Amino acid sequence: MRSNRVAAAGFAVVVSAALAACADDPSSTMRTFDTPQALAEANLVAAEGKGSVTVDVDLATDGKGSCGVRTADFAASCRISIADAEEVAYVMVPEGIFVRIPQGQAPQPDKPWLRIDPDDPDNALARAMAEVAVHIRDAADIRKALPGGARIVEKAEEPLSGKQTVRYTAHVTLDGRASVLKLWVDGEDLPVKTEVSTPVEGGGTAQVVANYRNWGKPVEVTPPTPDQLGELPAMPG
Repeated sequence: MRSNRVAAAGFAVVVSAALAACADDPSSTMRTFDTPQALAEANLVAAEGKGSVTVDVDLATDGKGSCGVRTADFAASCRISIADAEEVAYVMVPEGIFVRIPQGQAPQPDKPWLRIDPDDPDNALARAMAEVAVHIRDAADIRKALPGGARIVEKAEEPLSGKQTVRYTAHVTLDGRASVLKLWVDGEDLPVKTEVSTPVEGGGTAQVVANYRNWGKPVEVTPPTPDQLGELPAMPG
């Protein structure tokens, strides 16, 4: 009987060690990707399957924002503050980009919404406002973070926000500048966090950080009606 108890105890130790090893090395359940294209496509399929996500983005000195994004068409409803300015609301749909001017600041108080265009040749203010909004909205689309020419240079498993993730490090070129992207992906191929670091003139590095939450939780994206739209004052530049 004693030999049976010893054998059973030994078996239990072996099983416990095996289970601990599996817990410490989750590679058996975490799949990885060798190319940016495969990683981006897997992210896209997983994101479309969820239908929606909330993305919190920190643009460092350029502002902060939070967007509820529909992943089917990347329509978004956002609240964004640029530098120390008051937070404003944005809605981005295939038909256009709209911004709601804070109360008391709209040129036409009864028409607080304005249509803006990142390619507007005649209004520098509209371009700047739209570019920030698009940048934050596009954080939900990993394909934008992994453009052509991107290279994955490292991948490693590590826990983040209570989840086991694979952290990818990639060299990318964004707006003509060499940058480093770090992307944490969970076991469902969904991004948990991204960090993009880009050298700036005069030294130093600009960093954009995005955190992803509430995958699959419905978001409301409602563009303004025509009678709510005012005119943005001209600002050449």
